[in-house]
Amino acid sequence: MAGVVTSDVERVRANAVEQLAFYERIPSYQRVIGLEGASRAGELAVIGDEETVAAEIRRYFDAGATDVVFTQTDLGSAEDQRRTWRLLGELSGK
Repeated sequence: MAGVVTSDVERVRANAVEQLAFYERIPSYQRVIGLEGASRAGELAVIGDEETVAAEIRRYFDAGATDVVFTQTDLGSAEDQRRTWRLLGELSGK
């Protein structure tokens, strides 16, 4: 899943909507987007502070996921990417 830890949620979300738009042309992704109640692929990206992102990761595991892979961690700034990797490293040790 695309995801970024950031304090600039609006800017990163806008970038996600732009950068992930190509998924909207793929039928299987169109179905996933619709099933999630979204209209744009970028709306499905996990974007927020550490607590928000960690909660979303927990939601996936609670739903039965055995692995969660983050992509597009570069949708924000270099510092956002470091924060994202730091959080993911901390969570992987649990």
